[in-house]
This record gives sequence, C-alpha cells and structure tokens, in this order.
Amino acid sequence: MPPCFHGRVRTIEGFLFPATYEFFRQTTYTQLASEQLDAFCQNWERLDLGFAHTKNLTPYDVLIIASMVEKETLSPDERQLVAAVIYNRLHARMPLGIDATLRYGLNIPPTESIHESQLASDSPYNTRKHLGLPPTPIANPGLASMQAAAHPAHVNYLYFVRKPDKKHHFFTASYKAFQAYAARHGYGGP
Repeated sequence: MPPCFHGRVRTIEGFLFPATYEFFRQTTYTQLASEQLDAFCQNWERLDLGFAHTKNLTPYDVLIIASMVEKETLSPDERQLVAAVIYNRLHARMPLGIDATLRYGLNIPPTESIHESQLASDSPYNTRKHLGLPPTPIANPGLASMQAAAHPAHVNYLYFVRKPDKKHHFFTASYKAFQAYAARHGYGGP
C-alpha cells in the first residue's frame, strides 16, 4: 500500500493512480504498481481533508467516495455535485443508490442493464440495499474526483439521474422532481 496512506486498507483498488506511465518490456508489474502508488501519494498529499474530517469521514472514506464519483459521472463539472449527493445522503442516513457500486460488486459491465433481481442482491456493494459506503473503492480515481470527494459542492441535492445524452445528470433535492424527471425520460425510478 502507498506509504502516504495511513489507516485500514482492504485492497489496492483506489490507489493505482490513473495517468500515462512510461514503461518498457523489462518493466515488471511491481515496478509499474510502485510508480502508480507514488503518483497516488504525490496527488493525495495535495488534498485538504479538513471538510471531510468535520463530517466524521476517514481518508479511506474520502477515497471510496472519490472512486464512486470517478465511475458515476463523465462530466468534469458534475463531480462536486455527485460528491455532494453522496455526502448529503450519508448525513440523512439514506441509501446511496449508486449504480456503479452494484455494477462493481456484481461485475456488471457498463454496457449491460441492471436487472431487477440484481437490485435485490445482498452484495456489500449494493448501496441501494445497504446504508453507508461500500467496503472498498470501486475504481482508481483521478485527482479531480479526489478533490471533489474532499470538497463537495455546497448544495442540498439528494437525487440525480442520467440525462438522455448519457453524459450529464439532472440533480434535485426533491424526490417528487426526481421521479417526474425519471418518468418523463423513461427511467424506471429508484
């Protein structure tokens, strides 16, 4: 595990910093992983985790949130909004309902639909069923997702749903508005 990270770590997932690396035929997996862990440390140490600390979140919690942000949105300007929804739902003790965590836990490719039976899964990564964060990161987040997880937007949003363009999301604090938007665009609801 990266030397810059203190605390209980369950997996290397989340710590392999996504970037472009130069390597050669003789480069070993260990050398490549070491470079990725070093890059993680260089970026992680730039974060101010003060806000997360005020919410009783550990550094590992912030990394888990960053991994969800990384997988949940393609739009850079939405990262802090997705992070805010996660923080707000944690504070309200609501299920997070993050599809990316269920996909990770059940190994469902993003090109496949999630089936009703999968929504009932007992996987610890089923954040529709289990309160709180999943047990580990679900991806290796980049710096922008880590920054968003450390400093979410100051909004009251509790819900978001992907827009028809499949790149952006509709955000709201109202369950009624969320349901109406989802119904209008043919989504099955939460």
